[in-house]
Amino acid sequence: MKSTIDNPILYNILRVLANSDMPLGAKTIAEKLEEKAITVKKDTIQYYLRVLDQAGLTKKVGLAGRVISSKGVEELRRGMLKERIGSFIERREEYAYQSDLDIHARKGLISLNVGVIDKSDLDKSLELIKECLDADLVISPLIKIYRKSTNRIKLSEDKVGIGLVSTSVIDAAFINSKINTFPTFAGVVQYMDYKPVRFTHVISYIGSSIDPIDLFIKSGLCNVSGVVKRGYGVVPADVREIPAVARKKAVEVTDKLEEAKINGVLHIGEANEDVLGVPVNNYRVGVVVIAGSTALAYLKERGIDVEIRILAGFERYENLESIDKYL
Repeated sequence: MKSTIDNPILYNILRVLANSDMPLGAKTIAEKLEEKAITVKKDTIQYYLRVLDQAGLTKKVGLAGRVISSKGVEELRRGMLKERIGSFIERREEYAYQSDLDIHARKGLISLNVGVIDKSDLDKSLELIKECLDADLVISPLIKIYRKSTNRIKLSEDKVGIGLVSTSVIDAAFINSKINTFPTFAGVVQYMDYKPVRFTHVISYIGSSIDPIDLFIKSGLCNVSGVVKRGYGVVPADVREIPAVARKKAVEVTDKLEEAKINGVLHIGEANEDVLGVPVNNYRVGVVVIAGSTALAYLKERGIDVEIRILAGFERYENLESIDKYL
């Protein structure tokens, strides 16, 4: 097998396994591929799974089926560029549609970003996240501490994961309220006197093979510390568009989210108008949302060795706990 996956069937089998919380058998994988309009016989899937096993990209879990290996995850990231063009926006949409949070009953699945840190840095990291929360730079005070590996979130013995609510939960709330939403741009927003003023840099989500927010964080263009400490700086955020006719309903949904301790919406624009300097299509409204990984970027700025995993998994809303419990 080549260093990158040049077989689209192999590539898509790995994608299916990477998006699963549990081991999958050939029959289930075939059904998942069929949902993507990829028809492959069960016997053929079994053959490809043996190929992937031999390459160390998947591993068999008893009679339950296969899971993707860490080597497989890395191979998937390096996989076919033409397959990955636009793949991140597709992944965002998958997470938004898989979330089933009922904002009225306050129950259901929501997506999380996870920061993986040394166990010895946990207390300090939580204190720093609370600083971001106090500056209104965190989507929610509700978090999940992962002290050991799960099916989706793999941790070594000396590491711990901090799960933070991602922006996809806001898209999911819109979708579940029958508001069509589509992410358009990611960038960094300039703050002055603790208020968002304008985007200084943006990258289109359309056609992107990587997460633009992650790129902005790693590039050093963010200055979350400045906003937390002085109210002046730049933080990661993104823009999605909704139909202009749904603006009033979107405001109502945002209010309900806030009642459920989920914030993050920085600005809802007006129909056909730029939003914090970013253009919006006709008959659409721009909605600016703080990046769910902003607090993790702050940890990095403050010297914490953190691995930022965007859209790392799902957790039930009922299983999240207030960060204040740990402080």
